Amino acid sequence: MVKRQTNKRNRWKQIAVLCVLIVIAAFGAVILLGGHKKSSLKSRESFENTGDFSQASDTSEEQSEAVPVILDRANAITVDITAENAIVMNTGTNAALYQKNSTDKIAPASTAKMITALTVLDYCPPEEEVTVGAEIEMIHEDSSIAWLVQGDTLTVRQLLIALLLPSGNDAAYTLAVNAGKKIAGDNSLTNERSVEVFMDKVNEKARALGAESSNFVVPDGYDTAHQYTTAYDLAIIAKACLDNPFISEIVACSTSYEKWVNGREVTYNNTNELLNPNSQYYRPEVIGLKTGTSSLGGACVVSAAVINGETYVCVVMGSSKDTRFRDSSIILDKIKAQ
Repeated sequence: MVKRQTNKRNRWKQIAVLCVLIVIAAFGAVILLGGHKKSSLKSRESFENTGDFSQASDTSEEQSEAVPVILDRANAITVDITAENAIVMNTGTNAALYQKNSTDKIAPASTAKMITALTVLDYCPPEEEVTVGAEIEMIHEDSSIAWLVQGDTLTVRQLLIALLLPSGNDAAYTLAVNAGKKIAGDNSLTNERSVEVFMDKVNEKARALGAESSNFVVPDGYDTAHQYTTAYDLAIIAKACLDNPFISEIVACSTSYEKWVNGREVTYNNTNELLNPNSQYYRPEVIGLKTGTSSLGGACVVSAAVINGETYVCVVMGSSKDTRFRDSSIILDKIKAQ
């Protein structure tokens, strides 16, 4: 009888121990699954916030370190424009007020001359004298030109005026070749190799600014294979141009008169009709920047304007000769109406 009771007690102890083990195992599984679910949710949330434009009002430390950041405020204004690609950016807040296919890859046309100018000034002082050589023969026959002649001697600043106002492709190649030789430390480089050296630095400059979806092949922006940018990237480059005192002064001019080192006197008119007081598209608030036209890029204009104390960059690409300025005016009016 005693032995039977002992066996019974032992059997109940075994059942109790087994129950405890089952409870512990179940509890551990719940904790493990819960932690996995939380981890998966966190990973998904992190992935969903890594787009080109952040919609969050509170940015993390990692996001705030991204330079530059253009916040997605693309619905701040609504406009009806003909341009295929566009973006409007407040340079003070880096907020995009409007965008239209702004991250699509497009041909830059002569808007590429903005990054050419910025790169030149990294290696060549504005008052450095340059003599025009055979590099001006590298341009295409239908290029826009500044009427440079071999043997002309002028400063880098004057070459930048020739580059940015009449959009001289000849000035682009003179700047690129001379800067390329300085970068390489070799004046014996061929013109072709000098341009290659320079363009490597152009793309380094673009990436350093945050224009990471661009690839520039020639200094004048003429249509060529494997050359592209985005409206988004051009807004970033335009902001850098406004921050440069030499470039910002040049692009704000409607006309420019200069007497070159070799005695030649030249007056250039800006191709940006938004700056021309005699144009129907004149807007007094506009302070730059650069036009462009090509078969692949269409008619383009990157403009900048000061409205109510705030500076805005407006990129309009893939438009027509006149509608690019009309599109820009429509956008400026919408900003004023905010």
